[in-house]
Amino acid sequence: MRKYLVVANQTIGGAELRDELRKRIDAGPSSFYVLVPNTRAAHYHVVPVAGGLVPMPAIVTDYGGPESDEEATAGARHRLDQLVAGLTALGVEVVGHLGSANPLEGIEVALADHEIDEVIVSTLPRRVSRWLGADLPQQVERRFGLPVTTVTARR
Repeated sequence: MRKYLVVANQTIGGAELRDELRKRIDAGPSSFYVLVPNTRAAHYHVVPVAGGLVPMPAIVTDYGGPESDEEATAGARHRLDQLVAGLTALGVEVVGHLGSANPLEGIEVALADHEIDEVIVSTLPRRVSRWLGADLPQQVERRFGLPVTTVTARR
């Protein structure tokens, strides 16, 4: 069985990540450990759309982002729970965790406790991604010696 660590937050409900996970599931027995960094409200990316600003992903269109860290945490937990429930419904072994706001720290903790074959990092587009700007996928490859697949949202 292949074991994957999925690292995502604002893009966790996106089609790009869903398609990538489906490829792994279709390829054979798979299990997933999903890590959602607990991002502070001030670090949420917002994008302009008709009618105002909305957070990524653009699920709700009437506000510019979480107003507090508590609201950001609740949103992250909700997104995590949705992905875990969706994978569980497919009969896939999955565990989810809300981790450190620093994704590299969260990955280190996850890898200390779980045997992983590959890391999948789902991120915002390059022009706005803090994770890509910090070279997170390459840092993970160098530091932990694991293959990393980067999934970039199209919007």
